[in-house]
Amino acid sequence: MTELTVDKIRFDERGLVPVIVQDYNNYKVLMQAYADKEAIDLTLKTGLAHFWSRSRKKLWLKGETSGNVQKVRKVLIDCDEDSIIYLVESKGPACHTGNRSCFYRNISGSERYDEILQEIRDYYIKAPIISKKWVRDNTKDEYKYILNPITENYPPPSPQVMAWLANVIDEMTPMDIDKVVVPESFGIPIATLVSERKGKPLAIVRKRNFGSDPEGKVDYASGYEVGQYYIYGVASGDRVLLIDDAISTGGTIDSLMGYFIKSNIDVADISCSMSKDMYGGRKLILDKYGIRVKSPVVLNFDSEEKLTVKFEFPGESRWLK
Repeated sequence: MTELTVDKIRFDERGLVPVIVQDYNNYKVLMQAYADKEAIDLTLKTGLAHFWSRSRKKLWLKGETSGNVQKVRKVLIDCDEDSIIYLVESKGPACHTGNRSCFYRNISGSERYDEILQEIRDYYIKAPIISKKWVRDNTKDEYKYILNPITENYPPPSPQVMAWLANVIDEMTPMDIDKVVVPESFGIPIATLVSERKGKPLAIVRKRNFGSDPEGKVDYASGYEVGQYYIYGVASGDRVLLIDDAISTGGTIDSLMGYFIKSNIDVADISCSMSKDMYGGRKLILDKYGIRVKSPVVLNFDSEEKLTVKFEFPGESRWLK
């Protein structure tokens, strides 16, 4: 990348240049402000974001009163050299309203998701359905395993779909958490993207012992699989967001919830990229723990045993057949 010096910045007639502030971890836009040369010099010298306040007509350090300072990792300049970007790690909310970004409201009618939703619908309608032996209990003989193309990468989903799912889950779930937790399996890609967006560590509940003493161990039983999970990276007092690729019978989440409650781990919310509602897992978790698992994509079978796809996210709830 080409590097330029501060004297290349084209300040306006007031001696100011617009500054876009983005999160270094996920490139989310946090705020927009202005800086003069002194503010930029101080930013480069201290590593903390400085600006010029047009209303107060004075230099200001972001977070000097709130404590929500922004550590600047890089400063970028645009092709015309009259606008810059601070890439920062923000200690707290960037906005005075308490929101992490000043850009927390949509312009009505601006969202355009139809093509992405249709793409997701087509993935699932074409997904193989594999017959597996039911092992959870003695109530059934067969488990219809719907291959999850979004997380099992068959076929590889477009980056737009992965970004849409991660963004929706991020928006639907709380920010005030300590960690994102995911069972080791196909949920790891989505959970990784969400933890990046939230700027929180990702703890992976493992299916094998690493050779050191885990924090705990739980048995689990899904519709087609039984086994054990070894708990690493989550401890008493943690507030976590639990994420998985899919929920069907709810066996995995039920087992983990039992352990977390016993271990004084606060589950702030639960989200899965997809729910197989025909198996009742979301109802089980809601009835037992009072948490409605947030799933942007909901699958079911109609009266003719054909797969249907529903989308559930803020401002949207519809079926695509």
